[in-house]
Amino acid sequence: MTDDHLRAADADRERIAERLRLAVDEGRLSILEYDERLRQLYSAKTYGELAPILADLPARADNSKTVAKQPFHVPKWVVIMWLPWAAVNVMCLFIWLATGAGYFWPFWVAVPWGCALLIPTAVGVMNHRTDDDEPRAIEQ
Repeated sequence: MTDDHLRAADADRERIAERLRLAVDEGRLSILEYDERLRQLYSAKTYGELAPILADLPARADNSKTVAKQPFHVPKWVVIMWLPWAAVNVMCLFIWLATGAGYFWPFWVAVPWGCALLIPTAVGVMNHRTDDDEPRAIEQ
């Protein structure tokens, strides 16, 4: 007898949402697919409606130990967010040097913009890295 007709709980949906987020981080789902599956996930009422959402993704039970042992890495979005800041500030330094290196005006470009980037970076990295949570296997 299957449980496909039983109603799913919010905790079940949250576990599947976490698995979908990991699938995006691993490059298995695009943002559009992720959005579509999240819509399906939160409109599903039974376990039978939840099953197809993860059907084409590999089970996490085999990978969970290797994920836990992987060293922390900086998420790609953080690198992408900081690259323009670095490029613009290198260009400003070259302009400053080329114009005589007087008053250090590149400070007014680098510091406010850098402070604005630090807030989402810190929040995102802290939410991305959870040392005390073991990755959980989600049954498909």
